[in-house]
Amino acid sequence: MPDIWAIIVIVIILMVIYGYVSSKLSERRKRKIREKSLPLITDSLKAGINYNIHLSDGRIFTNAQIVGSVEDSDAEFSFAGWDGMLVLRNENQKKVYVKKSSIRFVEEL
Repeated sequence: MPDIWAIIVIVIILMVIYGYVSSKLSERRKRKIREKSLPLITDSLKAGINYNIHLSDGRIFTNAQIVGSVEDSDAEFSFAGWDGMLVLRNENQKKVYVKKSSIRFVEEL
């Protein structure tokens, strides 16, 4: 009787391993197919480059530079909940704080 339980446990372990390996192979196959049709771009926004920042309410910050962002502990004592804000420098060299969730798209100049 103990031999039967050992066989059942081994079969279950082998099925789990097979499921894991087959899912990894399937993910790899799907990723390769996607990369052939639409390449993956790893480029991101960079500080010091001018952008046109379009907000979801229709406003546009033209020729603005990204200075950085306000995250976690830096925004802890702010009165307006500025967590997740993007800091821009507009054409007048003034800082502008924009919520990341309000940005519709960013256009590089």
